[in-house]
Amino acid sequence: MSVTRLLPPELCDQILDHLEDDKRTLRVCALTSRSWLPRAQYHLFRSIYLDWSNCYSFTRLLASNPALADYVNTIEIEGAFGIFSMDRLHGATLDAWLRAIPQWLPPRLSSLTKLELALLTIDADIVQRFFGHLHAVKHLTLWACALTTFDVFAELFFALPQLTRLTIAFTQEWEANPHPVSPLGQGRSRPQLEEIELTSSCDNFKVLRWLVAEDLHHSVHTLSCTRVPWAGLSLLGDALNAFAPTLQNLRIGVGDSTTATDVASDKGWTSPTFAPLPALTTLTLDVHTARLSAVPYTLYFLSQLSAPALRDLVFAVKCGEYDTASLIPWKRIAEVSARFAPRLARVLISVRERESAEPELVRFGTRVGIAVVDLEEMERNVRVAFGAQKMGELVAFEHVVQ
Repeated sequence: MSVTRLLPPELCDQILDHLEDDKRTLRVCALTSRSWLPRAQYHLFRSIYLDWSNCYSFTRLLASNPALADYVNTIEIEGAFGIFSMDRLHGATLDAWLRAIPQWLPPRLSSLTKLELALLTIDADIVQRFFGHLHAVKHLTLWACALTTFDVFAELFFALPQLTRLTIAFTQEWEANPHPVSPLGQGRSRPQLEEIELTSSCDNFKVLRWLVAEDLHHSVHTLSCTRVPWAGLSLLGDALNAFAPTLQNLRIGVGDSTTATDVASDKGWTSPTFAPLPALTTLTLDVHTARLSAVPYTLYFLSQLSAPALRDLVFAVKCGEYDTASLIPWKRIAEVSARFAPRLARVLISVRERESAEPELVRFGTRVGIAVVDLEEMERNVRVAFGAQKMGELVAFEHVVQ
């Protein structure tokens, strides 16, 4: 008698559930026993990655076994970007597949809730043929995509009535749109966004302004804007004014000014004002060691912010330039943070680093055999600085390996 027959089916399913991130072992399990096949397929097809090399195979597989589409929860589609002929060929292959999607495919993906698009050029034709028919999507990610017009983004947005989370990263090529955005069709459901994550050193606010203009921002409780040019803090203040009543979680990362023109012009810096954020409970501020010149603007934002319900203050430290990490002005950061001390429950210092081979004491980079940044030393400096403001008991130190 086989081992699989000795075990209850529920126990076999639990064993396979523990392997959900181990695709290689799941493939072996799928070939081991007929009774294991459905559960193994459930995890194997839950998250799908597509590029030029496997997109046509994916279509053929679902055509031969349509039931597999019911398992698909996440699809990541990555294009090709580059100046070499092979890059252009790969990009053209994926683009041709997107424009030839069979009509039966989008409706079959009724369980798809997360759509991640990277390095794609998206126009109205692709939206109408494919992306605009994925009505169950709740989380849309656009990573380094080029949308031919802002109308294309609006059409895609309105085609996803279940959308609650929007992530736009490094998408900077919003073409000027000479025509007004097409109005929402009569009787169509309006997405109720709850979370927005924006990363762009070019324009972090075009989408926010459009959402406010379309009255689509009233359900947003989480907002993340990173790489905000310091010259654009006034625009940040305007955006926060509209989101203030419902905003509970906010993340801000201040970067360098967008262009040299911003620095030279009179409009490069004005003293922005920020409306009170009465519902805000968690504030995360990015501190990047490669952009320490932006820290004074981050502190200015913190000094001007009114958040009476704030409970958690988080400083997300990313060590990009290791030799400057020791220059983080923790004393000044603690002084500005002290204005929130009576209400705070926690001050979290979250330090991110790439995976290291060092077994015990984590060090970032070396120079002539000497550690440049010592996390233990950073933690001591943080605790001394906040201890001087009588906030030592609030401090927690977190090390995140990416």
